Amino acid sequence: MTEISRRERLSFRLSRLYRRAAAHLPELGIGGVLTVGGTILILQEELIKQLIGGFPTWLLIVLVLVVPVVAGVLTYLVRRRRPEPGPRPVLAAMPFPDRVDGLVGRDAELRRIKEEALEHGIVVVHGGIGMGTSSVAIQAGWDLAGEERKQRYADLRGPDRDRPETPLSVAQRVLRTLNRPPGGIQEPQDATAQVIEALTGTGCVLLLDNVSSWSQVEWLPTRVPGAHVVVAGTLTDPPPQHVQPIQLGPLAPDAGRALLTRHLGAERGSPDPKALDLLVDSCLGSPLEIVRVGRWLAGNPNVPLQTLVDDLRSLSVADTLDFVLGLSVKQLRPTAKQLFVLLAGLPIAEVDHQAAAALLGVPSAADAINELAELGLVENVRMTRVRVSSAFRGGGADSTPREVAAWRRLVEHFAEQAGAYAERLPAEEARTWFAMEDRVLLQVLARKAPAPRTGRALARIADALETWFRLEQRHEDRLRAAAELARAAEALGDEPVQATAELRQCAILLTSGDPRKARQHFNRSAALRVRVESWPAELHLAHAAILLSGGDEFTAVESALVRYGQALAGGDVLGQAIRLANVAALLMRRGQTLDHDGRGPEARSLYTNARVVLFQAVDLARRAGEPATEAHAQELLALAHHYLGQSHDAGLHLDEAERLYAGAADELGRARCLVHRAGIMLEDPGQAADAVAALLEEAEPRLPQAGVSTALVHLHLGRLRRERAAEHREAGLAALSPWDGIAEPRQVSELRALLSAL
Repeated sequence: MTEISRRERLSFRLSRLYRRAAAHLPELGIGGVLTVGGTILILQEELIKQLIGGFPTWLLIVLVLVVPVVAGVLTYLVRRRRPEPGPRPVLAAMPFPDRVDGLVGRDAELRRIKEEALEHGIVVVHGGIGMGTSSVAIQAGWDLAGEERKQRYADLRGPDRDRPETPLSVAQRVLRTLNRPPGGIQEPQDATAQVIEALTGTGCVLLLDNVSSWSQVEWLPTRVPGAHVVVAGTLTDPPPQHVQPIQLGPLAPDAGRALLTRHLGAERGSPDPKALDLLVDSCLGSPLEIVRVGRWLAGNPNVPLQTLVDDLRSLSVADTLDFVLGLSVKQLRPTAKQLFVLLAGLPIAEVDHQAAAALLGVPSAADAINELAELGLVENVRMTRVRVSSAFRGGGADSTPREVAAWRRLVEHFAEQAGAYAERLPAEEARTWFAMEDRVLLQVLARKAPAPRTGRALARIADALETWFRLEQRHEDRLRAAAELARAAEALGDEPVQATAELRQCAILLTSGDPRKARQHFNRSAALRVRVESWPAELHLAHAAILLSGGDEFTAVESALVRYGQALAGGDVLGQAIRLANVAALLMRRGQTLDHDGRGPEARSLYTNARVVLFQAVDLARRAGEPATEAHAQELLALAHHYLGQSHDAGLHLDEAERLYAGAADELGRARCLVHRAGIMLEDPGQAADAVAALLEEAEPRLPQAGVSTALVHLHLGRLRRERAAEHREAGLAALSPWDGIAEPRQVSELRALLSAL
């Protein structure tokens, strides 16, 4: 059904060549045309002179034919080497979809949705594929809140055809829709209170469209006072008993006839009612299929209704829909048919219109998309995005050289777009673009068999995602992007890219408190760089962090930091700031060890040296304009002052660190500062226990499940909340489990002993 003949391919290629040429005409301009024309006249005159001078006629004829072709090829090559301009910031926040005009046969369902929403606050609309569930829910949203400022919309369809979005991903998307930072939650349930806070008393309607299972949204509040929540989709699992979904079934026969008649067109006059009934029955009452049949008949006015009815009568129920779909595909023009084949074969469910053009290798695919949409073969979703209708999933061709080349063009397009928008972060248009495309980019990285010669483009996509996910503090997605890049680079045999991806995973895992897995990725990265002298600076820094987290090998850590400093490029101010911060951390760790051994004066000397080094790190970080590094240095400065017994100065530096972390949207950094502040307060006997416990309980959900900071929180809470001491003991020991069976620093051993004694 989706095969393309040689004639259609030739027609598509000629059309693509014409589109490309037409796209470059504005660059040439009138002046360019005149210049080319004048050049031809001059060449003709010179050729005549040469002819008079004795050149053979055959040679002149060859020159006249070859020179324009060679000039055109050279012009194309030169233009191809020029970097194309970045994308224009044309995006805005996703609006609530427009009203659905002329909804047929759904008046009773609309009334029920409105009544349920007014009575219970949350209402679920469930319908099979093609039943118009989204259209009904959108119209109900307009009925509940007719003002645009009171409308909130989130389309929860993900880019993966086979796997729905996770509940955490759904919760993050909902928070972004409500203008809340999505990186501040680690579990979907963490978003419940934020949804209540954002919507209570606003009179807004929040429409969550294309939900695929109740588990995606079970974290939603059961009621939001003064607001409405509408959940719409094809649910694969039943909601709980207290939620009674409104079911959308097939259209009634009279409603189906009315819908089909509307799309047949005036040319049909008054069609035979019996023929209409048979066509509606063959569509199984599905509004989507009825519209598709009506549009096809409207586009083929010479085909009698009875002819189509006779053809359908001879088919089984399972084949009737495929028959009409096949008719639609056959009448496609070559460009639209080629786009349809490519879209149906993609591992991602939807792309924007620019990406569709990149697939075809043409400046614009608008005409082809409109042609496909008119026949119901694709859906225009999320403003300027296109998705192949669910009936065609897996309907694309196998991976032929043409499809591989199209995929390569798509990957390069995404790499260019992602790189350009990453440079603009945290600008609003860049945030909007990544909010719509980040899942698509992850899916591009996750393709099982990466296309040859796409390693560098995939690395650029992963770099852009790292910038975006760091900004949003989505550490699980950071880890997934790095893991997918490492897998793709290994499949492509691109060792430098693979080493970078392994090193990135190492750094993320160290931040999340898992030194064992971090060590594994560090070893893989180091194995790809056989000689230590060839290691990049980042690998030496990771080595120092691995050594520091896995024991008290202070000499080896110092050696790694020296190598890191030597590997830095000249004038790398930020790199030097990071080096100094890590040197100070090493000095303080040494001081802690001496303190525990009763060598207080020596420890105090190290704390003092660390403080001097950290002031230098703060200054360099400010000069580099990197608030995250400055925040880390300020955090360490607070600890240095605390160890020196200067609580007031420690509090000042903690305030500054929290301010910088808040500006960088680093919830993990802010949580660590809260833990430090609680620890300082606990040493003051006059502090109220409830105030300290409140700080710790605020920090705990923002921290990773493993790590020293998390274990410290449970140790302090176990001492403050004796009735829950056993619970906090188990949670604290679980936070230290990544060190089970491997070397651990003295700090971890002592913390483990204190937790066990609770």
